[in-house]
Amino acid sequence: MDIEAFTAERAGSWERLRALAARRRLGGAEADELVWLYERVATDLSRLRSEAPDPALVSQLSARLGAARARILGAHDTSTGALRRFFEVTVPEALYRLRWWALGCTLASLAVALASGIWVVAHPAALAVLGTAEEQQAYVDSAFAEYYSEYAHTSFAALVWTHNARIAALLVAGGISGFFPVFVLFQNSVSAGAMGGLMWSHGAGGVFFSLILPHGLMELTAVFMAGAVGLSLFWAWVAPGRRTRAQSLARQGKAAAAAVVALSVALGASGLVEGFVTPSALPGWAKIGIGGLVLGAFLVYMLVLGRRAAGLVAEEEGVAG
Repeated sequence: MDIEAFTAERAGSWERLRALAARRRLGGAEADELVWLYERVATDLSRLRSEAPDPALVSQLSARLGAARARILGAHDTSTGALRRFFEVTVPEALYRLRWWALGCTLASLAVALASGIWVVAHPAALAVLGTAEEQQAYVDSAFAEYYSEYAHTSFAALVWTHNARIAALLVAGGISGFFPVFVLFQNSVSAGAMGGLMWSHGAGGVFFSLILPHGLMELTAVFMAGAVGLSLFWAWVAPGRRTRAQSLARQGKAAAAAVVALSVALGASGLVEGFVTPSALPGWAKIGIGGLVLGAFLVYMLVLGRRAAGLVAEEEGVAG
């Protein structure tokens, strides 16, 4: 074998293998090319070893094949790499993209709940609609608190998670209508506000907040987020921008699917708090503190990690473009 002629003929493939193996990210076509070049260079190395074992060249090609092998294994590690990217990039980026929708749904819902509570407190006729004086007193004295200890902790947590996940799923699924998320959020806000107004009217406002806030901080945020996901789908259809409606819906649909995964986990966490922390003997401040920690972790994931993920996605789209 003429080593110089062989090297001159194959040097381009060897260099291309080195360059692809050194890249931080590979597209689908590049990953396929890397595999093809790996097989070709492996054949070249086998020929060199058997026909003209030049130590320097054999060492060089062995090193390049080793780097390419590691890159190939990493590129095809779907069991860990893809899953890790999903939770480190795809999900937080989707949540971050929805942050303004979520803020709008949150502020509007809280405003409706506050108005409903004030209306019940300020208008005896509205308070009377919620039951007789005896029924109201029984609800304030026992029924409201007993709701959280009626079932075993594990069963109650599962029941709450199922119920809230169903509401969130309906908000997302009905989002394309534009009307359904608004209706559900409005109805829930009026109901929660009226309940708070009833408790406040009977001097039990502290009991109300000590039992609602521990799990409600995360639970309500997740419900508001679900409404935001649904409304974002509606807006993607109404105002697709430069994309077609199908393209706009497909893009937002991917973000919605990723957000739903995060909301399912968040609602599971709030269910555990409602099942184990809310009915516990802990002081109110400790219960609310635990709920605050759960919400804080979610917001860090959404806003801090989400902002970083959004920057990475924008950079990747810019390179691809």
